[in-house]
Amino acid sequence: MGGSENKHIILVSYYWPPAGGSGVQRWWFFANQLVKNGWTIDVITVQDPVGSPVDDSFQGQTHPNIHVFPLSIWEPGKRFYHADKPKVKGGLAYHVIRWVRANFFFPDARQFFIKPAIRLIKKRLKEQPADWLITTGPPHSMHVLGYALRKTNNIKWLADFRDPWSKFFVNYELPMMSFVRNRHKRMEKKVVSAADCVITTSPSLTAIYKQYNPSVVTILNGYEKLLDGELAQKFTMTYAGALKSNQHLEIVFSTLKNLSDRNQLFAKQLHFRLYGESDNINPPSQLKDQFVAYGYRTKQEIDFVLPQSHILLLLGNDHPDSQLVIHGKLYAYMAARRPVLALVNKHGDMSKLVREYKLGAVFLYTETDKITAWVASQFEDYKAGTVAHLGMPDQSFSREKQAEDLHLLLNQFKS
Repeated sequence: MGGSENKHIILVSYYWPPAGGSGVQRWWFFANQLVKNGWTIDVITVQDPVGSPVDDSFQGQTHPNIHVFPLSIWEPGKRFYHADKPKVKGGLAYHVIRWVRANFFFPDARQFFIKPAIRLIKKRLKEQPADWLITTGPPHSMHVLGYALRKTNNIKWLADFRDPWSKFFVNYELPMMSFVRNRHKRMEKKVVSAADCVITTSPSLTAIYKQYNPSVVTILNGYEKLLDGELAQKFTMTYAGALKSNQHLEIVFSTLKNLSDRNQLFAKQLHFRLYGESDNINPPSQLKDQFVAYGYRTKQEIDFVLPQSHILLLLGNDHPDSQLVIHGKLYAYMAARRPVLALVNKHGDMSKLVREYKLGAVFLYTETDKITAWVASQFEDYKAGTVAHLGMPDQSFSREKQAEDLHLLLNQFKS
């Protein structure tokens, strides 16, 4: 490992600017904060990652002590992704390729990044010793790479789990054979057990991983800055981020349709906006004039539109272990200081955060009457002109605070 004066990190992240999306933001911000504390960072990443839109919000903001090394790799899923339209789904070929991807590409279709990245990292270590190798996933191929390098040059290894591994919602949806699922569980345990330090983004996942490694800590996601703006004239609900079919947008459509049918003024004033890539969306015909799907927009644009909203919609993924995940968009919503409507299949860390910090309301997907009553109450406030900002968010959720916690953690392990 490098000497105390070195303070050098090799960060392995599949997502990095100019790619956009939630997978970029956590470590882009961490890296830019860490270099202010004296670290230099090599970022090993992928050139043109599959399925990632370009976001120019980050251009020109990277610190000069962050050196980016993009690798060009073969990615088998590339043919199903297009920059200007959603994935092509359906048909025998699609389902066959999806089955092959689930059962023959381990741990995921980014496995072809592992060997060239290992070669590059070994080359960089010869040129400049490093204190830390940091891998962030998903995709969890990044952690398999870390496991392979765990004893190289006595470098310490930190594994960052932005989402669970075997309990990741994507793995639930893939047509995996049972022995492949068990292989994921075994590899997850090996990675967590072998890392010098593991960080997660939720307390519940930390508790699970502590069974394998005592050096597991929670470093949450957070908000970058407060978002200010004037409320829209119409009663506006906004969802920002990727949207999957297992997030049950149809429940929201049903709620809004029922309220529109009962109240002509609600129907006239409602404006429902969706920003982000999404699976097929079929709003009721009664909402065709009130609903707009804008597709992916840059972080800068999202930061502008969130404070305009009367309700910020948060939809949990409907899978057995969803309670382990806190969606990163919740912190952006927090920064906008508008009421959050969170719908989940079971209560967990995200529900606790919404309730404890009075960010809005959280309901099970099945609590349709309560959801409808809450939206109606928000509309009454809108009519009465009594809508106000929520309180200032707790500073412990700022990205700057999270980055400081990470810096202290890295120094704590550094010899």
